[in-house]
Amino acid sequence: MDKNKITHLLEIARRIVRSRKFAAVVLACSTLLMSTMVSVYSRAVTVTDGAESRMVLTMHRDPYKALEAAGVEMSEHDEIEVSEDEATITINRAMTVEVKADGVSTLLYMVDGTVADALKKAEVSVGKYDTMNTAMAAPITDGISIEIDRVAYREYTVNETIPFTTNTKYTNVLAPGKVIVNKNGANGSKTITYRETIVNGQVVETAKVSEKIVKKAVTKEVLKGSSYGTPLSKAPNGIKLDAKNQPVNYKKVYTSKSCTAYSIGTRGASGMRLGVGTIAVDPKVIPYGTKLWITSADGKYVYGYAVAADTGSFIYGGKTFADLYFGSYTEACYFGRRTLNIYVIG
Repeated sequence: MDKNKITHLLEIARRIVRSRKFAAVVLACSTLLMSTMVSVYSRAVTVTDGAESRMVLTMHRDPYKALEAAGVEMSEHDEIEVSEDEATITINRAMTVEVKADGVSTLLYMVDGTVADALKKAEVSVGKYDTMNTAMAAPITDGISIEIDRVAYREYTVNETIPFTTNTKYTNVLAPGKVIVNKNGANGSKTITYRETIVNGQVVETAKVSEKIVKKAVTKEVLKGSSYGTPLSKAPNGIKLDAKNQPVNYKKVYTSKSCTAYSIGTRGASGMRLGVGTIAVDPKVIPYGTKLWITSADGKYVYGYAVAADTGSFIYGGKTFADLYFGSYTEACYFGRRTLNIYVIG
């Protein structure tokens, strides 16, 4: 082919390329080619973000490119799950979890798990007595704040004094209002164990755990004179007395200058228990069990109601007619020997 023909053919080709029809044909072919490639190589991917799902067509195998194509934004702490066939992408949004312990607040980002998982991630342990505001097995939620209070117990002992008490006993062997010490008092001591509950380094409660008496306190015993005419042993119902504390009705009366006192022994010769209101007599004169009323002639001193319950060696040649029982040796000593009327009332 000669040179002129080649030049002519090139000119014809140049005109065809420059024509609008040719450009349209090329564009159509390109579009068809791209459509064919998209239909062949693209795939449908379902993106699930919480309760919302959407489908997107993508040619990318990278799931993050697919998410970008779907217009989904993610934070650096979010995670995704891709199905085996890569047709589904599930987004797990990170939740904010706060762990407070030992004065330090730790912020975590987690997509799932329990409170125990959060503590493990925060490298925070829980002691035997520590308390939490939520259960270990509870699932985490967005914005949850897990608070741990450090709890410890501390015991200590304190020695305390037990102050003695005073027991005042009124007696008619002393002048009215007179006071004597029958027995001195003494303080005791005790050891008390306390337990402190310490929360986060602060004592929030102190409780007494135990108390041990080391030394018992001794009660001080005081005798105080009662008013004149006050009986030591009160009259039972049915006994009528006159203005001088003498019984109105009685069977017999003995007046003796030899009335004494004693305070020892627990059971009399009659077998009866001894106490204030029992006296020792000569049973040949006053039989055991005889009910008596004993008072001075002027009525100022009144032993009161008594039962013949005991005897003693004084009956063998002694001058004592009746021995009155008192609650203490001191009272018996202060009574001494007196002249009394002993009325037989039953």
